[in-house]
Amino acid sequence: MAARLTQQQVAQYHEDGLVIPDWRLPDDVLERLRDNYDRLLAANRGVEGASEDFMVGAHVESKNAMGVRGMPELLEVIRLPEILDMVEQVAGPDLVLWGTTVFGKPAGTGKATPWHQDGDYYPIEPLETTTVWVSLDHARPENGCMRYIAGSHKERRLFPHHWNERPDYTLYQEIDEEFAPADRARDIVLEPGQISIHDVYLVHGSEANTSSERRAGLVFRIMPGSSHYNHAKGGASDNPSHDYSRRPLFPLRGEDRTGQNDFQIGH
Repeated sequence: MAARLTQQQVAQYHEDGLVIPDWRLPDDVLERLRDNYDRLLAANRGVEGASEDFMVGAHVESKNAMGVRGMPELLEVIRLPEILDMVEQVAGPDLVLWGTTVFGKPAGTGKATPWHQDGDYYPIEPLETTTVWVSLDHARPENGCMRYIAGSHKERRLFPHHWNERPDYTLYQEIDEEFAPADRARDIVLEPGQISIHDVYLVHGSEANTSSERRAGLVFRIMPGSSHYNHAKGGASDNPSHDYSRRPLFPLRGEDRTGQNDFQIGH
C-alpha cells in the first residue's frame, strides 16, 4: 500500500480534521512495537498515577512526573519515512515530536475517554499539532475505538471544557455537550498496524471497552517547526502529572523556524 496520501485524502484531512491512510506498519515493525509495548507495561506495573489505560511520555527513558519510565525504542515507529512523508503532506516540512501517549484499553475494563480537544493545556505558540494514532490491535466500536466530530477543527479554537472526575474516564477534561453533536460522530475503525492522523482542534473521544478484546493505541504528537514549545509556560498546566515544562523535543524533519525551541530540556 502506498505511503502517500492522495489529493483526496489531504483534502479530507483539512475538511474533516482526520484521515486514515491506505497504509499500515510493516509486519516486523508492528511485532517489535507490540513487544516493546508489553515490556513498557511490565516495567511500569504498579506505578501510582499511571495505568495500562493511560500513560504519557512513554518514549522517555527517565522517570517522568507521572512516574512512568518509558522506552526510547517506541520512537522507531514515528521515525519511519513513510509516516513522516504523510504527516508532511498535511502539516508542512518542518516536524518536531514533543509527546507520546499510551491508550491501552484492556479487555473488559478499558475506560472511556470523554469528548475533548487535545490542545487544552499545550504550551505551544501558535497552537498547532498533528497527532498520529498507531493501532496495535483491531479498533472497533465493540472495544471502544476512537470517535470524532467531523469538521469540528475548522474554527481553529478551543471550545469550553469542564472538569469531570468520573472514575471510568481516562481524562477529566470534558467538552461541553453542545460542541459534540452525536449525529455527526464517526467511528475510527482500524486494523492492527494502521494509523490515523488528526488535527489538534478536532473534537474526539471513545467509549469504554466492555469486550473481550484489547484496544491498545500509541499516540505521537508532532508540531510544525513554525511553532514554539514554550517550556516556561508548561509549568502552569492544570495537569502537573503531564509535566509539560520538562517535555523533550525531538526534531524529526526540516528546521526549527522559530529559533526559540529548546532541544536540550528533558533529555
